[in-house]
Amino acid sequence: MEGISTINSLKAVISGLTQGAPSADQVVMICNPDGTPNKQFPAQQLIQDMATAGSGYGTCSTPATTLEKAVAITNFVLKKNGKVSVFFTTANEIAGATLNVNNTGAKAIRVYGAAIQPGVIKARTIVQFQYDGSYWNMVGYMGLEQTQTPTAHVVDMGLPSGLKWADCDIDLTQADKFAASPFQYEKTFFSWGNTDGHNPKDTSSFDYNWGGVNSEAPYYDGQVYGDTPGNKLTASMAPSQDAARANLGGPWRMPTTAEFKELFDNCDFVQADGTTVIEAGTTDKRVTVNGVLGIYLKSKINGNLLFFACSGYGDGTSWNGRGSGGYYWSASFFSARSAYYLYFYSGGVIPQYLNTRYFGFPVRPVQ
Repeated sequence: MEGISTINSLKAVISGLTQGAPSADQVVMICNPDGTPNKQFPAQQLIQDMATAGSGYGTCSTPATTLEKAVAITNFVLKKNGKVSVFFTTANEIAGATLNVNNTGAKAIRVYGAAIQPGVIKARTIVQFQYDGSYWNMVGYMGLEQTQTPTAHVVDMGLPSGLKWADCDIDLTQADKFAASPFQYEKTFFSWGNTDGHNPKDTSSFDYNWGGVNSEAPYYDGQVYGDTPGNKLTASMAPSQDAARANLGGPWRMPTTAEFKELFDNCDFVQADGTTVIEAGTTDKRVTVNGVLGIYLKSKINGNLLFFACSGYGDGTSWNGRGSGGYYWSASFFSARSAYYLYFYSGGVIPQYLNTRYFGFPVRPVQ
């Protein structure tokens, strides 16, 4: 059979490699099913083709909203564990995109085992993929992140994960998009999964209406969460849906609920002096620093400090809990209506709490 003849020929070439490179006049013969010669290839050329099978580099110019991304790569042969590098001239703005290399079939793109989401691949980005026999897994990229890690606002709390926290919250009214100080209530608030933020118009209300979960007018006048992109999310958010990543750029992002827990597991609550530790049995951990109520954390590892203000939350057009409660979104999904967040009030501190996703909460970035 042709397949057996071909396999035996390939084995012979591979075996010959251990004894030195084949000479220019050596060939590999591909036979017909009856054993008669069909085609012959120079052995050197076949070895070169085998080396590039399943790998290569090409350019993809498929429109951003087209599901199937196509790329041509010379001499490409689809095989398991093969890797390709693709230069995308356009971004991907569609969920569940596929990759078709040299017309070998559209295979779904996976990022950490999940279908790729809009915004992960940006324009003028080189992405490396590996084929696992079913999917193209995104394993590397160039151009998605900044070439240098920004150091402004970065606080190293010495955490086991190596995660760094920002010293203050996002405030889109500021030039660098960070609040002028951690010791202030005013900042930008976001509903979960949405990158458009809104600042209070005064000490009790917003110009924006946060709406409600799957609500219909006139439950709230104006915008409702059910009409926003965040309401449609059914899993933890992608980078393009992350308020920190979308507004600040990489490597900034929102923390996960596990990362909130790691922070609190490795910190003490301290008084306004930043030194005196609040006793473990004290329920109310809030302290006033520079006229602002919040919680002050001191790293058990290196002594660095972080302050989280009791900035309250947005509900409808109201700014509630200002100066009494702290609410900070995580990036972690829980259900169609709820997501995880950090919550602290007079009754204690809960790093991993749940609430409905339409509320407007501040965001503390990490990297």
